[in-house]
Amino acid sequence: MVRIIKIEIREEAETLKKLLVQQKDKRRFERVQALYLLKIRQVETVEHLAVIIGRGRRTISRWLSQYRSGGLAQMLEVGKSPGKEPLIPQWAVERLKAELADPEGFTSYKEVKLWLEALLDIKVKYDVVHHLVHDKLKAKLKVPRPISAKQVEGAIESFKKKLPQELEAIVERVNKFYQPWSRLRYWCQDESRMGLHTMRGRLLTLTGVKPKGKVQWNFQALWLYGLVEPLTGDSFFYEFCHLDTVCFEKFLELFSQANPEDIHIIQLDNGGCHQALDLSLPENVILLFQPPHCPEVNPIERLWEEIKKSLKWELFTSLEQLRLGVRKILQNLNQTLITSVTGWQFIIEALELAGI
Repeated sequence: MVRIIKIEIREEAETLKKLLVQQKDKRRFERVQALYLLKIRQVETVEHLAVIIGRGRRTISRWLSQYRSGGLAQMLEVGKSPGKEPLIPQWAVERLKAELADPEGFTSYKEVKLWLEALLDIKVKYDVVHHLVHDKLKAKLKVPRPISAKQVEGAIESFKKKLPQELEAIVERVNKFYQPWSRLRYWCQDESRMGLHTMRGRLLTLTGVKPKGKVQWNFQALWLYGLVEPLTGDSFFYEFCHLDTVCFEKFLELFSQANPEDIHIIQLDNGGCHQALDLSLPENVILLFQPPHCPEVNPIERLWEEIKKSLKWELFTSLEQLRLGVRKILQNLNQTLITSVTGWQFIIEALELAGI
């Protein structure tokens, strides 16, 4: 039996027509269209309306029931379809994100796949894992920063935390025992070997194109001794033929002569040439040793990286040519660049707390 729809459409036909044009969602468009057709009396039965819109009679009846109970607003409430259940559930994604937040990371996407199987009992294809990790979580393979296996756990955090107190103690000692001085300055020191053996690095090519780089196997080298002041960006470099206590002592002597009116606190590593019993220090130099095997706390390491970037894939035919290349790079260094690379927050804050 065909029944005529008995429903009061409260909106005007013109209002529904304008609303119909505004709909971007197909499901809402169909519902407004149903009301419009009923309002202008284009249709009178559920069967006829279902044929025109292309929906089942039960669906049309449900829409009209929603309209009767809650008006247009309720009728246009469109729930989001749950869709297909993901192959990797959200709780597992959260566990994976926590693992990816660990700096030790994974060695490959295949290892992530094996980790999901072994620990979470989730077996999915490789492309599913790659899509999740690479595309959705934006995690990519990166070259890791090497960390010594001999590094004591927590040593870096302890050094950063105690640095202000150590500096305050040094300031107190300087004020008590040292002759009048102009300034108390904080420097970071290290040495770096630079040779004719080609420094390698990444090269950018199109997908599927294997990059090539010419290399030479000449192992002649020179040593560059360096000091940087994170607070101001000042620097001091000197070349030596090798790394030992004699060269280090001479380097400090030259540095002291270049800056005779100041007292210099120098942060450095625990290398043998830095701790030799026969090492003679200038009167205006105080050594502050960082934790063993912790180059991560010395910002001059970052400056070495910047310097060596300009030397990658360079083919120097002699040490003199290399020396000229390094000298040119050092001449282009400026205080702004050095502070941007070496002005680490934990050092600057420690200097402020110690009044340096």
